[in-house]
Formats: sequence, C-alpha cells, structure tokens
Amino acid sequence: MSDDLQFTVPRPPAYGELTDLLPGLFWVRLPMPTLPNHVNCWLLDNGPGWTLVDCGFDADDVFEIWDKLWRGLLRSRPLQNLTFTHAHLDHFGFASYLVKESKCTVRMPLAEWLSGWKLWHEREDGQDEQLKSFMTRNGASDEEATGIIGSLRKSKYPGLRPPREFIRIRDGDVIAMGQREWRVITTGGHSVEHASFYCEKDKILIAGDQILSHMIPSVIVPSAQPDANPMQEYLESLTRFEALPPDTLVLPSHGLPFRGLHTRLTQMREHHMNRLDDVASVVTGKTTAFAVAQEVFSRVLYANPRQAFGESLAHLNMLASTGRLTREVDGTGAISFAPA
Repeated sequence: MSDDLQFTVPRPPAYGELTDLLPGLFWVRLPMPTLPNHVNCWLLDNGPGWTLVDCGFDADDVFEIWDKLWRGLLRSRPLQNLTFTHAHLDHFGFASYLVKESKCTVRMPLAEWLSGWKLWHEREDGQDEQLKSFMTRNGASDEEATGIIGSLRKSKYPGLRPPREFIRIRDGDVIAMGQREWRVITTGGHSVEHASFYCEKDKILIAGDQILSHMIPSVIVPSAQPDANPMQEYLESLTRFEALPPDTLVLPSHGLPFRGLHTRLTQMREHHMNRLDDVASVVTGKTTAFAVAQEVFSRVLYANPRQAFGESLAHLNMLASTGRLTREVDGTGAISFAPA
C-alpha cells in the first residue's frame, strides 16, 4: 500500500541523527525495544530555544541519544517546551527526565495526561484482578486469563513518572512551535485524545500515530471501558483529515515522511472495513471476543494480548453498533456477540 505514497526521503536516518527536514524543523529517530522498533520525534527551532514533539521510551539508548544531542549540536540553546501527541510510552515515557534537566514546559491534551498517570499507577498497584475480570467476562477461562496476565507481568514498565504539571491543549487551539503556527486536531481511536498538529501556511501535518506511512495504527478497547467503540472514533477521525489538502506533508511517528494524505486515508479506511468483514465472517453463532481473538489474532494473542484482544473487541463493538452483530451482557456480566 505504501508504494502509492510519495516519500520525501528514500530511507530513514540513523538513530539519534539530527536530520534537517525543513527550515526550522528537524527529525530525530529513536530506537524502541518493541515493534515497530523506532519512533520519530520532531525538533522545532523557536529561536532562543527548542520545542520537541514526543521524546521516546525511558531506555538507556534513548538517554544516550538525548544526552549526546543536548551536550553537542543543541547545547547552545535550551529545550523550552515538550509537546505530546499522546501518552503511549514510546512517545511519553522519557518526559520527566527531560523536564527535570531542562525545566521546560509540557503541553498535551488533558485526557492524555490522565492516561499517562493511569499507566503509572497500574505499574505501581497492578491491575491483575480488573484485567482478569475483563478477560473472563469476554470469554477467557481463568487459566487463559492467568496465563496472559503472567506474560504481561514479565515485561518492564518503559516509562518514568509522568510530569506533574502541564499546559492543556484542546482541539482547535493554535499553538506556536518553531517559527510556525499549528492548529491542534484531537481525535480518538488510537488513544483517548490524540493530538496531531497542522501548519496551514506550509501544509505540514505532525500526525503522531493517527496516520502512519507503513503500518495501520492499533485501535483497541481498553479494559477500563469494555463497551467503548474506538473503531468508530478512529474511522471518524479519517474523515476529519480528509479536509486537509491532498499534498500535505505528513510527518508520522513511525515510518517515513510522505505526501499522498488522501491516498493513505483511503488505504487505512479500506483496511479496517476489510477487517470488519473478516471478523463478521467468523461470527457464525454466539461467540466471545476471546474466541474471535484466538481465531483472528492467534499468532500474537499471548505475545501482545492487549492488542490482539483489544482489537478483536474493537471490531466486535463496532459491528454491534452498526447492527451487523448483536451484543448481549448476561446476569453475570459475561459479554457475547451473535449474528444480527
């Protein structure tokens, strides 16, 4: 699908290389310990200092990259502001260290800041009982739920404590980053209040994870909201981005910068509509989200249960909301789906 897009560079820069992408706008690519193995961050030249959009995981190699840049090429001017697309840890996990060292301000949507704190508290307090209940109500046996929770417990939390203070940004706000003004576009689906940033003058979109060049963003139902419909929110977000010019330069958080926004929006919508058809086709009788995850995402169910299970439920909830399936909650709280 990405063959139909116009990429501005043939290959990505090396990790930690400061790449001059546009006047006053630089690209830093950071490593990730999980797929897709990298995240793109954007440095904008404010004149007396810098704005950084997203900052990576809390990991030794990420620390070394930022330490080298701030002691080297960036040392003459301070980091003034950290602006976040959303609070997933590959974007937000290293924030507190940079805030402590630079005394910079933080900007992000309120719901994303709260989501960051929720992740932190889950690290401290655990979520085993609630997650187990969520999974068993959606069809997992006690043994299956316990096994998945055990696999999650082995992984290290890749983030620092979130910043305690921030400046709230809202949909429609216009903020200064570098020598440009950017309109904030907040959308749901991938995260609860994901922020993208559009510069109308130069037709540039810092897209975060909402629009990617080589991947389809994950859309999952969180355990805290079992009846949420993030797939509908995500598909609605694609319609909003169609209002931007087709030759917009898209700067995604994973993959390569590209032009061909409308082409990519069509590709992503078609992917999800096809996957909705796939999920609907396996529901031939009364079933559960866990059973669907075993059939559609069996390869990654235990390796990445949040995505496999959460995406299955996202598709099922969307199909139920459009009347293609029925959704039933019995007296014990057990959730099932069936053909309409």
